[in-house]
Amino acid sequence: MAPNHSHCLSEDDIEIKVITQADSKRTWDLMGAYFFPDEPLTYSSEPRDELLVGKEFLLSNIDHGTCLKAVLKGTDEIVGLSICGPKGPDEAEHMQKEADAAGNTKWGTILNFLAKVERDANVYERYNVTKVLHVITTCVDAKMRGNNIGARLYNAAREMAIVKGYELLTADCTSFYSARIKEQLGWELVNVIYYKDYLDSDNKQVFRPHRPHECCKTYAIRF
Repeated sequence: MAPNHSHCLSEDDIEIKVITQADSKRTWDLMGAYFFPDEPLTYSSEPRDELLVGKEFLLSNIDHGTCLKAVLKGTDEIVGLSICGPKGPDEAEHMQKEADAAGNTKWGTILNFLAKVERDANVYERYNVTKVLHVITTCVDAKMRGNNIGARLYNAAREMAIVKGYELLTADCTSFYSARIKEQLGWELVNVIYYKDYLDSDNKQVFRPHRPHECCKTYAIRF
């Protein structure tokens, strides 16, 4: 019998598994319900009524075998997930090209910011590494929050990265809450960009999320 959603879960109630292409629709649906509406870059940029962006890019990472899902044991219900993918030393340049191609769209606006985040963090040079895995998005079913699922997904990503021969695991935390989990897990703070300092060509603030989201923090953990 599946655990009742209204009760706190034990670690034994949750399994972490690799996301496969068969999970694509459910993965996207979970992000649509629990990631995009709470994601500071997404909900606080124009147009406000457009939330679902980057589908092709996000789901393409499934093919790397590095995306993880948290499922209720005894069922196949996905209650949390983490989209992770490899990134190369030219990631900032690649993202900037994608941003330029996307133009004056919400996705283009977000990619422009993330390209700057990538340039400023500069993890390949900073850590002198050759193989990096990046945690792109993480979300948990709202009914299941408070059960340490996010931390378990990050720890599972770390273990997977080590097994697959990565030297560094990174994440750009646009949310106060995701950054707090990384700090609790002992990740190293690499770089911070405050939203109030990120302006468009008209000198206007691009992202205006609700408190306590004030900045994007890049974290890394080396093996």
